[in-house]
Amino acid sequence: MTGATLLRYRAAAVGYGSENVVRQAELSVHAGEVVGLIGPNGAGKSTLLRAVTGDSVLFSGSIELGGRSLSTISTLERAALVGVVPQQVIAEFSFPAREFVEMGRHPHLPRFSRPGPADAAAVERAMALTDTTHLAEKPVDALSGGDLQRLAFAQALATEPSVLLLDEPVSHLDLNHRMQVLDLTRQLADEGMAVLAVFHDLDLAARYADRIAVVAGGALSAAEPPIRIITTDTLRTVFGVRAVVGTDPVTGSVSVTPVLRDGAVAVRDRGRVHVVGGSGVAAPLMRRLVLAGWTVSAGALNAGDADAMLADALGVEYPRIPPFAPMDSASAIHAAQLADKASAIVVCEVPFGHGNVDNLLVAVRAGRPLVLVGDIAGRDFAGGAAQSYWTEALAAGARQVADTDEVLDALAQWDNAVV
Repeated sequence: MTGATLLRYRAAAVGYGSENVVRQAELSVHAGEVVGLIGPNGAGKSTLLRAVTGDSVLFSGSIELGGRSLSTISTLERAALVGVVPQQVIAEFSFPAREFVEMGRHPHLPRFSRPGPADAAAVERAMALTDTTHLAEKPVDALSGGDLQRLAFAQALATEPSVLLLDEPVSHLDLNHRMQVLDLTRQLADEGMAVLAVFHDLDLAARYADRIAVVAGGALSAAEPPIRIITTDTLRTVFGVRAVVGTDPVTGSVSVTPVLRDGAVAVRDRGRVHVVGGSGVAAPLMRRLVLAGWTVSAGALNAGDADAMLADALGVEYPRIPPFAPMDSASAIHAAQLADKASAIVVCEVPFGHGNVDNLLVAVRAGRPLVLVGDIAGRDFAGGAAQSYWTEALAAGARQVADTDEVLDALAQWDNAVV
């Protein structure tokens, strides 16, 4: 459960020199939550974090810590309230790792005083939490980027802050330590810390953040739960990527599978191909067709089917029917309309039952060049109807091929081009 607002941006405009990078930023981060920032490179995610520490410029608006404006908080007090793990950790001098972590205690020490037992205890606790105790006597300039990043996290925790700013805190870490750092971050938030973190990995952002905001085009979106932010539309608009957005079966969090970049799609419009699929069998073909410059439509697909999810990501039009539901007359008519617009039709290796055999019927009767993938043997669960339509198609001149590569070869011949 979230608590008091510990960090707030109010109509904040931030940047460097005289350049505004993000304008009118509105964001609150509460005790007990992790808020993630996502967006393209150079959009201003790190700039927003650095404005809290004074490393970027706050041109207008305000930023508050614990309800107090930054302008009323001294640099030293700010350093005691906010722990920071920067994107780049640099060790310029050769001194032991323990001393590096101990720097996190400086905001709490009177001038010219040395760390005492309480400071030593905070350092040991921070190093234990980040699994860096074994590095204590090693010189920091000899450590790997991953070890140095974990030490920076330990240094931030040694400060015992109420607000934690993380700028890509796991970019240099192996899988084990990546989970350790993010699980620890989640634990700290659950114990009452407010965390604002920059993520490039959207799966990690969805798994660990309570809310996510998008930084793009000089603006900051409202922070919402991951399921409302990480959508196919957002990924295409913000990142120029078409992706399948689903649910991780283990964690229940949003998962992202990138499919293709908009810039990778061929400029040439080769025509339209109507694809009959289902159960995920058509996904690789649809992706390759879109990349090659074809406009693709599909037969009726059940919502949640892997082919339907890919079709949504690619912007492929198809009749959508409820999960596990059979085709009805409306979806059959819609499929026929799409097939009628196509330059060619491809029937993939999908099993046919009474619920989807009308997709095959539409393909066979559309009067378009037709490619049949594989053999119908073992795939007819429609009481012989699928076999009958298949035989009819072959008699009318349909081309039967073995795999996706042969499908592309057949389309290339009709298109008089190399796909």
